[in-house]
Amino acid sequence: MKKIVIINYGCGNILSLKRALKEIGYESSLSNKNDDIMSADFVILPGVGAFQNAIELLNKYKLTKTIKDYVALKKPLLGICLGMQILFSKGYEMGSHTGLNFIEGKVDKIDKHLKNKKIKIPHINWSNLFFINKNSKFNFNKNLSGRSFYFVHSYMAYPKNEIDLIAYCRYYDIDVPAIVKSDNIIGFQFHPEKSGKNGLEILKNTIEEAYA
Repeated sequence: MKKIVIINYGCGNILSLKRALKEIGYESSLSNKNDDIMSADFVILPGVGAFQNAIELLNKYKLTKTIKDYVALKKPLLGICLGMQILFSKGYEMGSHTGLNFIEGKVDKIDKHLKNKKIKIPHINWSNLFFINKNSKFNFNKNLSGRSFYFVHSYMAYPKNEIDLIAYCRYYDIDVPAIVKSDNIIGFQFHPEKSGKNGLEILKNTIEEAYA
């Protein structure tokens, strides 16, 4: 049995995520301990709230170095919602903040470059995924393109490199990055644990592909 660890740093919807994993047949543990994370086969970085708060909490628990050391082992790391956003180089929520810098790019307001100024923020909606990068090791598009997933966020990622963008959702007149990937790093802007059957399926696919 593979060891799955959900990083517990006070900034994520961890119990519902743990239940979702159990529903698809995987046991997981919650931890912020270096040894637990380093010995894991698959690590999930959840996140709810603001970019600044997440980074401060990671630093408080001395997890930034641990996560980077784990990633250096080329083992899979999945960031969810805010957990995806802090995978990027910079975040501009509540000031300018340095992220984990696993994926080049920034996180900024959804409406920063929109022509439609009537857009509702935050983006709280079931939105369809559209896959653009089929060369990814993770075969996300297994019957999942066009299906809806649950999003709730006010800021979005702006990847520097197009190859890191796997899928997007359409919100008003902007394509919001929904899945990003770079090497062994993967990020979901949506909440798979809140996305019903579709969320469970993409979570299962991701773990299975990582173990393949």
